[in-house]
Amino acid sequence: MSLPYATEEPSVVQGHVVHEEHEGLPGTIGHVSSWKSLVKVLSALIFLTVLTVAVAQLDLGRLNVVGALGIACVKASIVALWFMHLRYDKRFNFWIFISSVAFVAWMVGYILFDSTLYQHNIKEYRETHEITAPKIHEHDGGEGHESGE
Repeated sequence: MSLPYATEEPSVVQGHVVHEEHEGLPGTIGHVSSWKSLVKVLSALIFLTVLTVAVAQLDLGRLNVVGALGIACVKASIVALWFMHLRYDKRFNFWIFISSVAFVAWMVGYILFDSTLYQHNIKEYRETHEITAPKIHEHDGGEGHESGE
């Protein structure tokens, strides 16, 4: 039994109907994406990269980070779904991926939420203990911090 390749006829395994959803049948080399699909994915990734640069040029305050992370998550999902073939793999692997992304989002959200809860304590501590931020000494010209000047 020879292994089928992308250049062979569409019927990969006898009795198997070729369709979009592919579960990785025994004796096959996996899902082979069409060049049209890959061009669409490439176009989407290029568009999202341009969008990332455009969002970075805008002054949205704290939303710059949210926008950049959101676009990065969409791009990572596209790469995982099409280039890593999760879109064509078993549904269990898809749900493991989605669960992992949801868990990371939950943890990052919890950390960001938690960091805003104690900011008033830090401000109060600085005021009561007369702590000031360290001064940054700027030097005139030069590439480094040369001694003896």
